Amino acid sequence: MSLLRCRGVTKRFGGVKALSEVDLEVAAGEIVGLVGPNGSGKTTLLSTIAGSLPVTAGTIEFDGRDITRASAHRRAHAGIARTFQVPRPLGSFTVEENVATASMFGRHATGRAAALDRARDVLKAVGLAAHAGHAVDSLTLHERKFLEIARAVALDPALILLDEVLGGLNPSEAALGMELIASLRERGMAVIYIEHNVRAVSTLADRMYVLNQGQNLADGTPADVLNDPRVIEAYLGGPVDA
Repeated sequence: MSLLRCRGVTKRFGGVKALSEVDLEVAAGEIVGLVGPNGSGKTTLLSTIAGSLPVTAGTIEFDGRDITRASAHRRAHAGIARTFQVPRPLGSFTVEENVATASMFGRHATGRAAALDRARDVLKAVGLAAHAGHAVDSLTLHERKFLEIARAVALDPALILLDEVLGGLNPSEAALGMELIASLRERGMAVIYIEHNVRAVSTLADRMYVLNQGQNLADGTPADVLNDPRVIEAYLGGPVDA
């Protein structure tokens, strides 16, 4: 049984169709890569799944329930968490308080003391334990990216949506990020992972979906997708030689 099932998801902004009848499925504990050229609709699709953008048409089911019209906070309580391309920490809170706040309002809401305990555990897991009491503006870019993941993990989701969490990181930081993403499965989470680095996605993903101009272009195993002539053409911007 699929944990998440999107069917015919369409999103229009005025006369512009950002998504056109997109289908996507994710099983429990699965890592699914979502790739495509700039402007292909990847982040828009994530936003419709998270509930921050309503769909124009189509349906979204999560854990056997239709959540197409559910609000973003109800989806968070149901078990969907997301990150953003640009980290959005609570600037007046410490690193630890940022994560604890997420825990207090997550799928299994807790009191402050329990939330702080969980925050410390999550920060240790993402390598930020030493920064727990620090102000968020003291963090480097990669630390802010990892904090973004930590806040999502603290919600105790069944599905976590990662939007270019490795963007802007150097190779060693990106390698740590890939290890962190892989560890989410070990914590029982399914993952949809957007990343421009297709090779990085392919090393982590069980399956991949490719969007192009708001439509499904290809899906399958990483090997199948990376060798699909339509995918090569979309990324190269021209016809593929035979």
